Amino acid sequence: MTWRLFTSMTAVCLFAVTESAASSDRLVIDFFGTSTCGECMQIKQEILFPMQKKQHEIDLRIHDIDTDSGYSLLLSMEEAFNVPVSAAIELYFPDTFLTGANDINKHALRLIQWYLAHPERWKGRDSSSQPSSLSQQLAEKFQSFSFLSILTAGIVDGINPCAIATMIFLISFLATQKRKRGEILAIGLSFTAAVFITYLAMGIGAFKALTFLQKYAWISVAIRWGAAALAVGVGIISFRDAYLYRKTGKASDIKLQLPKPVKLRIHKVISGNLSGSSLVMGAIITGFLVTLLEAVCTGQVYLPTIVLMTRQEGLRMTGWFYLVFYNILFVLPLLIIMVLAFYGLRWDRLAKTTQKNMVPIKIALGGVLCGLAIFIVAAG
Repeated sequence: MTWRLFTSMTAVCLFAVTESAASSDRLVIDFFGTSTCGECMQIKQEILFPMQKKQHEIDLRIHDIDTDSGYSLLLSMEEAFNVPVSAAIELYFPDTFLTGANDINKHALRLIQWYLAHPERWKGRDSSSQPSSLSQQLAEKFQSFSFLSILTAGIVDGINPCAIATMIFLISFLATQKRKRGEILAIGLSFTAAVFITYLAMGIGAFKALTFLQKYAWISVAIRWGAAALAVGVGIISFRDAYLYRKTGKASDIKLQLPKPVKLRIHKVISGNLSGSSLVMGAIITGFLVTLLEAVCTGQVYLPTIVLMTRQEGLRMTGWFYLVFYNILFVLPLLIIMVLAFYGLRWDRLAKTTQKNMVPIKIALGGVLCGLAIFIVAAG
């Protein structure tokens, strides 16, 4: 069921992206710059993005010339348009161009308005007549792979041993309280909804903060390499955990797990809020607090994923959708386990299943984190 939902949503999104790019009835504007350039960010935020939002006929394509694919495409465009002198920032229309921040700031808005007022200059034109190259196709493929990596990260984050450990304690606590099936369902749904909203709010906050900080070149570079280093480091530790656990079978050998003080705090939160009669409110408060406490562990996947969204221009424009979908995938295992608990799933059975699959879970977690690091660096 999870995989079917995943593949269906992926197909819909990729189809939408492909259809949008292939449209010949939209004004194609190609912008070339870098993700760490302050003037580039100013032009995008003050001219291009507002016009794109206001005029749906605009097909704005952002290219980072720090990447091989973006630079190769820029060379192709310069050759096709006979650009006499290259510049660090260039803007291309169907049959003209602007180079340099000064010219773009002075004339871009006027040219966009002129083309919108003269659709005969671009409507109905064969999109294949636009300069293209293998590097452009590779750039589109890269964005597709980035999209897939984000969705995969959401699934893997949902089965993170840190999150599963909390699920096991929650089910065991409900069992000791001898809650009725209806009460278990109410607690499970309320707890899951609170986790989803809290984790999504944390993601939106991080997304906005990181997007804002992209304006500053040195901070942007630090975030890029810091997130990549974090992902690689945690990924290596995860591989180490898989190796040692397979060798010894001891949970104490696992480094990537919630610190003991945090575990005890989570247990105290669950015990304190789910012992009373106000089950729904208690479950909501528990979900909120537990999500904040778990973030020291689950954030190891979440943060690099959000950094990738802010680095990849195409992902950034639809970042809200990716964040929502990521969080749906994150809480999906929790929701499934809560439903199974409603039908009688015992905590010891869940614990044994987790232990049995700890090695592949750790390997998957390490693989996703190293993959995210590669995409973050490649996204520039």
